[in-house]
Amino acid sequence: MKKKVFSVLATFTLATFIFVGSAEAATKSYTVKPGDTLWKIATKHKLTVEELKSLNSLASDSIKTNQKLAVSLKGMVSQKPGTVNSSPSKTVNKKVVTVIKETSSTNSWKNAVATTAKPTEPTLTSNKILLNAVDISLPLLGTPYVWAGVNKEGFDCSGFINYVFSEAGLDMPRLDTIGMHSNSFSVDEPIPGDLVFFENTYRSGISHAGIYLGEGNFIHAATEKVEISSINSVYWKDKFTGFKRFNQLN
Repeated sequence: MKKKVFSVLATFTLATFIFVGSAEAATKSYTVKPGDTLWKIATKHKLTVEELKSLNSLASDSIKTNQKLAVSLKGMVSQKPGTVNSSPSKTVNKKVVTVIKETSSTNSWKNAVATTAKPTEPTLTSNKILLNAVDISLPLLGTPYVWAGVNKEGFDCSGFINYVFSEAGLDMPRLDTIGMHSNSFSVDEPIPGDLVFFENTYRSGISHAGIYLGEGNFIHAATEKVEISSINSVYWKDKFTGFKRFNQLN
């Protein structure tokens, strides 16, 4: 009788251990490190930003160092290319943005990485995002220049553009000036919100960018602060290379 009771208890204990272990294995977590972004974490764990936010019930893209994020749930398996989903689903066209290798303008990217950008929401047109960019950029006049800065405490030229367009409704990774130049297309008739690029400023080749305001003026993170300059000024006119627009807004 005692042996039978002991056997039942042992079986129950083992089953409990397996259940708890399985529950713990079902959910993986990641601790946020300095310099992490939702995009960077999502890419590392083969998720989209929206999936990562949904897993953690995040209402914004803001995260904190040492914050624990769920990065995988049992049963959430991405469909392999070439397979057919048995249940109807809505297909969304996505564009691939290639992130350029690290340069002196940013220390966030060390290797060439490919990521799928979240498509612009149907209700937010390209023109609306460009107008939003202008509206968001102007109140930032006077913000100090900070090397690799990406927030209101300070910007470099690419960090300023990244912040403005992210706030304007364009989901994009942190790119340096060369990366932005490579991931945009030339426009012959620019409108406010388009990008302006310059070469041979503090280094040879593409080295500076700003946001066009119209009538030959652009706003940018200059040497000391965010300011408005003229493309036709003595300093900028010989360095100006042209107007461009992010590929996602094509």
